Amino acid sequence: MPVSSETPLRLIQTGQRSCHDADGKEIGCELSGQDSEFSAGASWPAPRFLQQDERVTDSLTDLIWTRSAILAEFPLNWQESLVDSSRFQPALPSDQPFESVCDVYWSSTTSLYEPDWAWALYLDKGAVGVGMKRFARFYVWAVKEVC
Repeated sequence: MPVSSETPLRLIQTGQRSCHDADGKEIGCELSGQDSEFSAGASWPAPRFLQQDERVTDSLTDLIWTRSAILAEFPLNWQESLVDSSRFQPALPSDQPFESVCDVYWSSTTSLYEPDWAWALYLDKGAVGVGMKRFARFYVWAVKEVC
């Protein structure tokens, strides 16, 4: 179960209404592997975002975000990120407290160049890459910002 929610995990609609090729040209959705081909999942709530002081709750995903999208006063370099590429299985700092860390996690970001693929975090080796939406089976790991 995602750490940010008391409700069971559910598939939600992405909101994509048409399909496109790598050049952005609209194409038919049949066998494209893009989200519009399936139009599956729970409908989006209205309103989707609820602001509470400096927190914003996404009623669609049950994620809680900080209202400010800047958590540090300045950009961080890769050494200051969660992923530790000098380690593997998982590629996380040695003092990390997480349990049951899996090898690959989906992101919600579709690949710009290959719309039937989405970005993924490969925590087994500390890399980012893509996976084919239709066939790849990766884990999900939701986050909640403590404010």
